[in-house]
Amino acid sequence: MSWCNWSLAGGLSVAGMIDYLTGSIDLPRPLPCPIDGGQFVRVDEYGQVELSTARRKRVVGSFEAGMEIRAPGVHHLEFQGNPAKFLQGHNLWGPLDPAELLWAALQRMEAVGAFPCPLAALGLFSAASMANCTSLTRVDCTVMLLADTPGDVLTSLRSLRVAGRLRDRGKSGLPFPWEKGDGVTFGARPKKTATHRSVTFYSKGQDVTVHPLPEPMATDFELIDWVNRCLRCEVRLGRNYLRKKGLRPLCAWTDETALTEWQEMMARIDMNGSDEQPAALAALPAHLHTSYGAWVAGMDLRSILSKPTFYRHRQAILESVGADIAIPRPKDPIAQVVPIKRIIELRPAGRPPFADRIERMLSAAA
Repeated sequence: MSWCNWSLAGGLSVAGMIDYLTGSIDLPRPLPCPIDGGQFVRVDEYGQVELSTARRKRVVGSFEAGMEIRAPGVHHLEFQGNPAKFLQGHNLWGPLDPAELLWAALQRMEAVGAFPCPLAALGLFSAASMANCTSLTRVDCTVMLLADTPGDVLTSLRSLRVAGRLRDRGKSGLPFPWEKGDGVTFGARPKKTATHRSVTFYSKGQDVTVHPLPEPMATDFELIDWVNRCLRCEVRLGRNYLRKKGLRPLCAWTDETALTEWQEMMARIDMNGSDEQPAALAALPAHLHTSYGAWVAGMDLRSILSKPTFYRHRQAILESVGADIAIPRPKDPIAQVVPIKRIIELRPAGRPPFADRIERMLSAAA
């Protein structure tokens, strides 16, 4: 039997990016006309229109990557999509400042004729002026973690599925995507929009087989080798969480906000605690030895302890030895096989050393 504990190296020197944005802009000056991509119409049995809803308009950017906009009235502009992919054709690395990123995306939309008038005519002159009137409903803060081999990425995902837990958010992770299950999500429910926050891990190497990279990148062997060794970690901040933290106004975000939110979420991921030190175990209070021993033996303590006692013991054991008794511990195999345990170190990937070469290649191809 093989068992893996994974650790994140690199401390605070993590390079992340903004991966997805949704929200709306309260325009200082009105649009000359609404913006939509057509209408959804519901007609009754007599042929009368009961309901008409404006569809979002898809604006194509680099290498067919798109964002969606809609303005049912003339005073509000809604947006959703991946601005980094819209601007550069991929989301392997990118900017961390959501205001600068969204402003660059709006300027690209203006250049391709997505708006009926210039941005300046709407009272939007810069990233700062836009941020003051923009409200966010979803932000994805993403970091790529680099392993030594593609196999280490898949082993890390298996360990997260088996032994991972988001503190105070359910017993275990859920498959991601729901119908396939190559990755794992904590803090969300299947096919439900997360309004608080959630975290998703998946192999970026597997993801690009479903969502291919632009042609110039797809055949670059150095980049593909790097992508196959990347574990993607996306922290999604939903509408209710952004409101609670005062982060719905885009002007409330700084260069450090996204990484701070990502690190706070990662700190809430608990593993099964199989690295307990003998010294720590010796310091464990006597009244907790029975509960800890039963958990090590693979028992479900929820079935033998009252709810208050279970959570009291869980907190004390977690603080003493770093073991979370709410996460089932893998049982020893019946066969006479020597268990193998190894530590997989995941390093923040950030912007790879060959990024400039790739960007020159994309620019030439475009």
